[in-house]
Amino acid sequence: MNISQAKNLPLPEILTRLGHSPVKVTKGGTEFWYKSPFREEKDASFHISIGRAGFWIWNDFGDSGGTVIDFIMKYHNLADVSEALQHLDKMFHGSLLEPMKPNKAPQEKEHDLFSFHQQPPTEEEAKQLEFVSAAPLTNPIILNYLKNERCIPEKVAKRYVQEIRYKNTKNGKEYFAFGMQNLSGGFEIRAASNQHPFKSALNGRDITIIKGTHPHKGIVNVFEGMTDFLSFLVMMQYDQLTGDALIMHSLSSFPKAAARIAAEGYKTINTFLDNNPAGLAATERFKESFPEIVKPYNASYAMYVDLNDALRDNAPSISR
Repeated sequence: MNISQAKNLPLPEILTRLGHSPVKVTKGGTEFWYKSPFREEKDASFHISIGRAGFWIWNDFGDSGGTVIDFIMKYHNLADVSEALQHLDKMFHGSLLEPMKPNKAPQEKEHDLFSFHQQPPTEEEAKQLEFVSAAPLTNPIILNYLKNERCIPEKVAKRYVQEIRYKNTKNGKEYFAFGMQNLSGGFEIRAASNQHPFKSALNGRDITIIKGTHPHKGIVNVFEGMTDFLSFLVMMQYDQLTGDALIMHSLSSFPKAAARIAAEGYKTINTFLDNNPAGLAATERFKESFPEIVKPYNASYAMYVDLNDALRDNAPSISR
Protein backbone atom coordinates (compact mmCIF):
# COMPACT_ATOMS: atom_id res chain seq x y z
CA MET A 1 0.00 0.00 0.00
CA ASN A 2 1.34 3.43 -0.91
CA ILE A 3 0.67 6.84 0.65
CA SER A 4 -1.99 7.81 -1.92
CA GLN A 5 -3.94 4.58 -1.37
CA ALA A 6 -3.71 4.97 2.40
CA LYS A 7 -5.02 8.53 2.37
CA ASN A 8 -8.06 7.41 0.38
CA LEU A 9 -9.07 4.69 2.83
CA PRO A 10 -12.40 5.34 4.63
CA LEU A 11 -11.56 6.53 8.12
CA PRO A 12 -15.02 5.57 9.49
CA GLU A 13 -14.29 1.95 8.57
CA ILE A 14 -10.85 2.10 10.21
CA LEU A 15 -12.39 3.38 13.44
CA THR A 16 -15.03 0.64 13.30
CA ARG A 17 -12.32 -2.02 12.93
CA LEU A 18 -10.53 -0.52 15.93
CA GLY A 19 -13.71 -0.81 18.01
CA HIS A 20 -14.98 2.79 17.90
CA SER A 21 -18.56 3.67 16.90
CA PRO A 22 -19.78 7.18 16.07
CA VAL A 23 -21.88 9.01 18.62
CA LYS A 24 -23.56 11.01 15.89
CA VAL A 25 -23.39 11.57 12.13
CA THR A 26 -23.97 15.08 10.81
CA LYS A 27 -23.90 17.12 7.61
CA GLY A 28 -25.62 14.49 5.51
CA GLY A 29 -23.16 11.75 6.38
CA THR A 30 -19.99 13.74 5.71
CA GLU A 31 -19.05 14.31 9.36
CA PHE A 32 -18.79 11.68 12.12
CA TRP A 33 -18.37 12.44 15.83
CA TYR A 34 -16.73 10.03 18.30
CA LYS A 35 -15.56 9.91 21.87
CA SER A 36 -11.83 10.35 21.50
CA PRO A 37 -9.96 7.11 20.74
CA PHE A 38 -6.93 8.64 22.49
CA ARG A 39 -8.40 9.18 25.97
CA GLU A 40 -11.44 8.65 28.17
CA GLU A 41 -14.15 11.30 27.85
CA LYS A 42 -17.89 11.74 28.37
CA ASP A 43 -18.67 13.97 25.40
CA ALA A 44 -17.62 13.37 21.81
CA SER A 45 -14.86 15.79 20.82
CA PHE A 46 -13.17 13.76 18.07
CA HIS A 47 -14.61 14.17 14.58
CA ILE A 48 -13.80 13.15 11.03
CA SER A 49 -14.94 14.66 7.75
CA ILE A 50 -14.17 14.85 4.05
CA GLY A 51 -11.44 17.44 3.42
CA ARG A 52 -11.02 19.74 0.43
CA ALA A 53 -8.65 17.24 -1.19
CA GLY A 54 -11.44 14.65 -1.25
CA PHE A 55 -10.18 12.24 1.42
CA TRP A 56 -11.01 11.76 5.10
CA ILE A 57 -9.36 13.95 7.73
CA TRP A 58 -9.70 13.99 11.53
CA ASN A 59 -9.54 16.52 14.31
CA ASP A 60 -9.18 15.79 18.01
CA PHE A 61 -10.48 18.57 20.25
CA GLY A 62 -9.03 21.19 17.94
CA ASP A 63 -5.40 20.61 18.89
CA SER A 64 -4.36 17.77 16.56
CA GLY A 65 -5.51 16.13 13.37
CA GLY A 66 -4.56 15.06 9.88
CA THR A 67 -5.00 12.24 7.38
CA VAL A 68 -5.56 8.51 7.80
CA ILE A 69 -1.79 8.06 8.02
CA ASP A 70 -1.47 10.69 10.76
CA PHE A 71 -4.25 8.98 12.70
CA ILE A 72 -2.61 5.55 12.54
CA MET A 73 0.75 7.01 13.58
CA LYS A 74 -0.77 8.65 16.64
CA TYR A 75 -3.06 5.75 17.52
CA HIS A 76 -0.22 3.21 17.47
CA ASN A 77 2.47 5.69 18.62
CA LEU A 78 4.50 5.26 15.44
CA ALA A 79 7.34 7.53 14.31
CA ASP A 80 7.64 6.41 10.69
CA VAL A 81 5.15 6.64 7.81
CA SER A 82 6.26 3.27 6.46
CA GLU A 83 5.20 1.64 9.75
CA ALA A 84 1.77 3.24 9.44
CA LEU A 85 1.45 1.90 5.88
CA GLN A 86 2.36 -1.57 7.13
CA HIS A 87 -0.37 -1.37 9.79
CA LEU A 88 -2.95 -0.32 7.21
CA ASP A 89 -1.83 -2.97 4.77
CA LYS A 90 -2.31 -5.66 7.42
CA MET A 91 -5.69 -4.22 8.35
CA PHE A 92 -7.03 -4.35 4.80
CA HIS A 93 -4.87 -7.05 3.20
CA GLY A 94 -6.93 -9.77 1.55
CA SER A 95 -10.23 -8.14 2.51
CA LEU A 96 -11.43 -7.72 -1.05
CA LEU A 97 -12.65 -11.28 -1.54
CA GLU A 98 -11.87 -13.50 1.42
CA PRO A 99 -14.63 -12.33 3.82
CA MET A 100 -17.19 -12.78 1.06
CA LYS A 101 -16.19 -16.29 -0.07
CA PRO A 102 -18.25 -19.08 1.53
CA ASN A 103 -16.01 -21.37 3.57
CA LYS A 104 -17.45 -24.58 2.18
CA ALA A 105 -16.49 -27.40 -0.10
CA PRO A 106 -17.34 -26.74 -3.77
CA GLN A 107 -20.25 -29.17 -3.78
CA GLU A 108 -21.70 -27.51 -0.68
CA LYS A 109 -21.06 -23.90 -1.67
CA GLU A 110 -23.95 -21.54 -1.12
CA HIS A 111 -24.32 -18.23 -2.88
CA ASP A 112 -25.84 -16.25 0.00
CA LEU A 113 -23.21 -13.49 0.20
CA PHE A 114 -22.32 -11.59 -1.67
CA SER A 115 -21.83 2.57 -7.78
CA PHE A 116 -22.54 3.61 -8.34
CA HIS A 117 -24.41 6.45 -6.71
CA GLN A 118 -26.59 8.28 -9.18
CA GLN A 119 -28.67 11.37 -8.74
CA PRO A 120 -32.21 11.20 -10.12
CA PRO A 121 -32.91 13.41 -13.14
CA THR A 122 -34.60 16.73 -12.56
CA GLU A 123 -38.32 16.88 -13.18
CA GLU A 124 -37.73 18.90 -16.34
CA GLU A 125 -35.14 16.44 -17.68
CA ALA A 126 -37.40 13.45 -17.00
CA LYS A 127 -40.21 15.06 -18.96
CA GLN A 128 -38.00 15.25 -22.04
CA LEU A 129 -37.22 11.52 -22.14
CA GLU A 130 -39.62 9.07 -23.72
CA PHE A 131 -39.30 5.30 -23.58
CA VAL A 132 -39.22 3.65 -27.02
CA SER A 133 -38.32 -0.03 -26.57
CA ALA A 134 -36.55 -2.69 -24.52
CA ALA A 135 -34.88 -5.70 -26.13
CA PRO A 136 -32.18 -8.32 -25.44
CA LEU A 137 -28.70 -6.83 -25.34
CA THR A 138 -26.97 -7.10 -28.73
CA ASN A 139 -25.45 -3.66 -29.37
CA PRO A 140 -21.66 -4.12 -29.75
CA ILE A 141 -20.99 -0.63 -28.37
CA ILE A 142 -22.72 -1.50 -25.09
CA LEU A 143 -21.19 -4.97 -24.91
CA ASN A 144 -17.69 -3.64 -25.58
CA TYR A 145 -18.13 -0.88 -23.01
CA LEU A 146 -19.25 -3.31 -20.31
CA LYS A 147 -16.47 -5.77 -21.14
CA ASN A 148 -13.56 -3.38 -21.69
CA GLU A 149 -14.44 -0.47 -19.41
CA ARG A 150 -16.37 -2.24 -16.66
CA CYS A 151 -14.93 -5.78 -16.83
CA ILE A 152 -18.43 -7.27 -17.14
CA PRO A 153 -18.43 -10.33 -19.46
CA GLU A 154 -21.00 -10.55 -22.23
CA LYS A 155 -22.68 -13.60 -20.69
CA VAL A 156 -23.39 -11.80 -17.41
CA ALA A 157 -24.48 -8.57 -19.10
CA LYS A 158 -26.92 -10.32 -21.44
CA ARG A 159 -28.51 -12.21 -18.58
CA TYR A 160 -29.36 -9.21 -16.42
CA VAL A 161 -29.54 -6.01 -18.47
CA GLN A 162 -31.45 -5.01 -21.57
CA GLU A 163 -30.84 -2.70 -24.49
CA ILE A 164 -33.08 0.33 -24.04
CA ARG A 165 -34.00 2.83 -26.70
CA TYR A 166 -35.43 6.18 -25.75
CA LYS A 167 -36.15 9.53 -27.34
CA ASN A 168 -35.51 13.10 -26.27
CA THR A 169 -38.81 14.78 -27.09
CA LYS A 170 -37.18 18.20 -27.08
CA ASN A 171 -34.80 17.52 -29.97
CA GLY A 172 -36.53 14.47 -31.45
CA LYS A 173 -33.36 12.35 -31.38
CA GLU A 174 -33.34 8.68 -30.40
CA TYR A 175 -30.66 7.16 -28.17
CA PHE A 176 -29.67 3.77 -26.75
CA ALA A 177 -28.46 2.68 -23.31
CA PHE A 178 -28.35 -0.40 -21.14
CA GLY A 179 -30.79 -0.75 -18.31
CA MET A 180 -32.98 -2.73 -15.95
CA GLN A 181 -36.70 -2.70 -15.43
CA ASN A 182 -37.84 -1.54 -11.99
CA LEU A 183 -40.81 -2.53 -9.86
CA SER A 184 -42.94 0.31 -11.22
CA GLY A 185 -42.52 -0.93 -14.78
CA GLY A 186 -40.09 1.84 -15.66
CA PHE A 187 -36.48 1.45 -16.74
CA GLU A 188 -33.30 2.59 -15.04
CA ILE A 189 -30.79 3.40 -17.78
CA ARG A 190 -27.11 4.22 -18.16
CA ALA A 191 -25.18 5.37 -21.22
CA ALA A 192 -22.32 3.16 -22.41
CA SER A 193 -19.74 5.92 -22.06
CA ASN A 194 -17.26 7.09 -19.44
CA GLN A 195 -16.92 10.46 -21.14
CA HIS A 196 -20.67 11.06 -20.93
CA PRO A 197 -21.83 9.03 -17.91
CA PHE A 198 -25.52 9.76 -18.33
CA LYS A 199 -27.94 7.98 -15.99
CA SER A 200 -31.67 8.40 -15.71
CA ALA A 201 -35.02 6.69 -15.23
CA LEU A 202 -37.74 6.25 -17.84
CA ASN A 203 -41.41 6.07 -16.82
CA GLY A 204 -40.61 6.51 -13.13
CA ARG A 205 -37.80 5.70 -10.71
CA ASP A 206 -38.02 2.65 -8.44
CA ILE A 207 -35.98 -0.23 -7.10
CA THR A 208 -35.36 -3.53 -8.90
CA ILE A 209 -35.74 -6.94 -7.27
CA ILE A 210 -34.02 -9.99 -8.77
CA LYS A 211 -35.23 -13.14 -7.08
CA GLY A 212 -32.66 -15.61 -5.80
CA THR A 213 -32.59 -19.35 -6.27
CA HIS A 214 -33.65 -19.97 -2.66
CA PRO A 215 -35.86 -17.05 -1.56
CA HIS A 216 -37.10 -19.05 1.44
CA LYS A 217 -33.73 -18.41 3.12
CA GLY A 218 -34.87 -14.84 3.84
CA ILE A 219 -31.74 -13.14 2.50
CA VAL A 220 -31.60 -9.91 0.51
CA ASN A 221 -28.43 -8.38 -0.96
CA VAL A 222 -28.63 -4.62 -1.43
CA PHE A 223 -26.66 -2.85 -4.18
CA GLU A 224 -26.58 0.81 -5.16
CA GLY A 225 -26.59 0.29 -8.89
CA MET A 226 -26.58 -2.10 -11.83
CA THR A 227 -22.83 -2.22 -12.27
CA ASP A 228 -22.33 -2.98 -8.56
CA PHE A 229 -24.63 -5.99 -8.83
CA LEU A 230 -23.02 -7.23 -12.04
CA SER A 231 -19.53 -6.65 -10.63
CA PHE A 232 -20.33 -8.72 -7.58
CA LEU A 233 -21.48 -11.65 -9.69
CA VAL A 234 -18.24 -11.50 -11.69
CA MET A 235 -16.01 -11.16 -8.62
CA MET A 236 -17.64 -14.10 -6.87
CA GLN A 237 -17.99 -16.12 -10.11
CA TYR A 238 -21.73 -16.52 -9.55
CA ASP A 239 -24.42 -16.88 -12.18
CA GLN A 240 -27.19 -16.15 -9.71
CA LEU A 241 -27.49 -15.36 -6.01
CA THR A 242 -29.19 -17.67 -3.53
CA GLY A 243 -30.87 -14.74 -1.83
CA ASP A 244 -32.73 -11.92 -3.53
CA ALA A 245 -30.91 -8.91 -4.97
CA LEU A 246 -32.30 -5.43 -4.40
CA ILE A 247 -30.84 -2.74 -6.65
CA MET A 248 -31.59 0.79 -5.45
CA HIS A 249 -30.44 2.64 -8.61
CA SER A 250 -30.29 5.78 -6.46
CA LEU A 251 -29.78 6.36 -2.75
CA SER A 252 -32.93 8.49 -2.90
CA SER A 253 -34.78 5.16 -3.23
CA PHE A 254 -34.02 4.24 0.39
CA PRO A 255 -37.66 4.63 1.57
CA LYS A 256 -38.86 2.26 -1.18
CA ALA A 257 -36.05 -0.19 -0.46
CA ALA A 258 -36.77 -0.16 3.28
CA ALA A 259 -40.51 -0.61 2.73
CA ARG A 260 -39.93 -3.58 0.44
CA ILE A 261 -37.49 -5.19 2.87
CA ALA A 262 -39.95 -4.80 5.74
CA ALA A 263 -42.84 -6.16 3.67
CA GLU A 264 -40.88 -9.24 2.61
CA GLY A 265 -39.73 -9.95 6.16
CA TYR A 266 -36.13 -10.68 5.26
CA LYS A 267 -34.05 -12.18 8.07
CA THR A 268 -30.65 -11.08 6.74
CA ILE A 269 -29.74 -7.89 4.85
CA ASN A 270 -26.31 -7.84 3.18
CA THR A 271 -25.40 -4.33 1.99
CA PHE A 272 -22.79 -3.52 -0.66
CA LEU A 273 -22.95 0.25 -0.82
CA ASP A 274 -20.26 2.76 -1.78
CA ASN A 275 -17.38 3.86 0.43
CA ASN A 276 -18.04 7.54 -0.22
CA PRO A 277 -19.82 9.75 2.34
CA ALA A 278 -23.26 9.19 0.80
CA GLY A 279 -22.80 5.43 0.68
CA LEU A 280 -21.48 5.26 4.24
CA ALA A 281 -24.39 7.35 5.48
CA ALA A 282 -26.84 5.07 3.66
CA THR A 283 -25.21 2.02 5.24
CA GLU A 284 -25.70 3.60 8.68
CA ARG A 285 -29.31 4.31 7.76
CA PHE A 286 -29.92 0.64 6.97
CA LYS A 287 -28.28 -0.36 10.26
CA GLU A 288 -30.48 2.06 12.19
CA SER A 289 -33.65 0.92 10.41
CA PHE A 290 -32.94 -2.81 10.66
CA PRO A 291 -30.74 -3.40 13.72
CA GLU A 292 -29.41 -6.90 14.30
CA ILE A 293 -30.00 -8.18 10.74
CA VAL A 294 -27.86 -5.84 8.60
CA LYS A 295 -24.43 -7.10 7.52
CA PRO A 296 -22.43 -4.39 5.70
CA TYR A 297 -19.78 -5.69 3.30
CA ASN A 298 -18.28 -2.41 2.08
CA ALA A 299 -15.26 -3.08 4.33
CA SER A 300 -14.36 -5.93 1.98
CA TYR A 301 -13.56 -3.37 -0.72
CA ALA A 302 -12.60 -0.50 1.60
CA MET A 303 -9.74 0.65 -0.63
CA TYR A 304 -12.22 1.37 -3.42
CA VAL A 305 -15.24 3.59 -3.89
CA ASP A 306 -17.48 0.77 -5.06
CA LEU A 307 -17.56 -2.83 -6.26
CA ASN A 308 -16.90 -1.97 -9.87
CA ASP A 309 -13.77 0.00 -8.96
CA ALA A 310 -12.60 -3.05 -7.04
CA LEU A 311 -13.41 -5.37 -9.94
CA ARG A 312 -11.56 -3.25 -12.49
CA ASP A 313 -8.47 -2.98 -10.30
CA ASN A 314 -8.41 -6.71 -9.59
CA ALA A 315 -9.77 -8.06 -12.87
CA PRO A 316 -6.58 -9.92 -13.91
CA SER A 317 -6.57 -11.94 -10.70
CA ILE A 318 -10.27 -12.67 -10.29
CA SER A 319 -11.67 -13.05 -13.80
CA ARG A 320 -11.72 -16.55 -15.26
